[in-house]
Amino acid sequence: MILGIFSATSLYSLHLLVNTRLQATTEAIALAATDALRGVSSGYPCIVAKDIATNSQLVLERCRIVGFEVFIETSFKSLGLVHKARARAGP
Repeated sequence: MILGIFSATSLYSLHLLVNTRLQATTEAIALAATDALRGVSSGYPCIVAKDIATNSQLVLERCRIVGFEVFIETSFKSLGLVHKARARAGP
């Protein structure tokens, strides 16, 4: 019984850790895409976002530009579960 509780707690902790890292990385991707949109860094915003997501082993689900804001959606598959995150960056 103790082993079962330990296993369930470990899987839940792993799930929380993956979600937190995914959200932080998605927010960083959105900030980098916004920098490209404003001209602070070179490149097209969605291409920059896709490159960073690919390097981070994430799937870029959506990149949308509205005015001076960038909306990013990413996903990551871990232990058969698909984790998703969204972020917005802009002025």
